[in-house]
Amino acid sequence: MLDYFKEMTQEFYNDGFYTTADIASFVGLTLLTGNDYKEITGDDYVAQTN
Repeated sequence: MLDYFKEMTQEFYNDGFYTTADIASFVGLTLLTGNDYKEITGDDYVAQTN
């Protein structure tokens, strides 16, 4: 199921519906990995600190 989520997230990001902040939040929720973030955005994932 998470593979499907990753594919849909990639499509939504490419279409401009998601931002890099959205993708980072999915990593924070463990729906995606840091590697997924890099594959989707092309940027290295840097964990957010609050």
